Amino acid sequence: MTKCRFWENRYLPIEYSLDKIHSEDGFFSLCLVKKGIATLEIDGEKCYLSAPAMICVNPDKKVTVLRSNHLQIKTILFAPEFINRNLSVESILSEDYAINCKLFDFPSFDLFYQTNSFYNCVIPIDAEELSKVEYLFDSIIEQLSVQPDNMWSCRARMSVIRIFDYAANLYKEAFEVDQERDTLIDCILTFIEFNLEKQFTIDDLCRWYNTNRTTLMAEFKRITGKTINEFIIEKRINLSKKILEFTNISIEELSEKCGFSSQSYFTRTFKKKTGLSPTDYRKKALEERIKNFQT
Repeated sequence: MTKCRFWENRYLPIEYSLDKIHSEDGFFSLCLVKKGIATLEIDGEKCYLSAPAMICVNPDKKVTVLRSNHLQIKTILFAPEFINRNLSVESILSEDYAINCKLFDFPSFDLFYQTNSFYNCVIPIDAEELSKVEYLFDSIIEQLSVQPDNMWSCRARMSVIRIFDYAANLYKEAFEVDQERDTLIDCILTFIEFNLEKQFTIDDLCRWYNTNRTTLMAEFKRITGKTINEFIIEKRINLSKKILEFTNISIEELSEKCGFSSQSYFTRTFKKKTGLSPTDYRKKALEERIKNFQT
């Protein structure tokens, strides 16, 4: 729990650790392993860990470090109520949760619970993507430590939501690669997913990936069914929806975090895509949750 310095005797169910891979009762754990190697025991099964990687631990999962060498880790522990007060471990495990995910855009906790022959809560990270993931962990740790203003918990929540998205994409990249997919487009899709907050152009992508504009646009449309700009806008709008639904971050700050060049451009684009202004969308999402969970 983290004590909030803006409200007396208020504690929020999120904390961090810089030396442990663990979970606590009622808390989920996102662990970034930046450097080092280790042998873990996860629910009685041994697992070899090599950095960089991310570990997704649910409250019932026991993780023990049997051996390690030069481990550098950052762990964020949070209760589901931190994301939204209507969430709990019990609700996440209920049969209705998949439906509620669709209705209210709640995050999926599948990566904390699913296991199979190749995945046991450890997701490898490409070295090039490590800095983006670490930035989000560091931003959470900074908000918890400094609490610069009364929006600190919203910013931390926003980064937790982004880590969920990153983890899902890292899982797909590591374990669900379609061998028939175009390598160039896969690289660009990954770049877009991890750089939504940045300003970049199609010409930038052509230069960075050593291709020409005509080829890139044709191949991208063939594989995704969308133009590059359509794809980026859709991703940014979807991200902004989640932030609007679960935080009180200002529209100005949100538009910057989602990669829009200005608040006015974001507002126009959002209303064109959803039929609502960002403020009205946030209000409607809150009203629908209140109506559903109070009945």
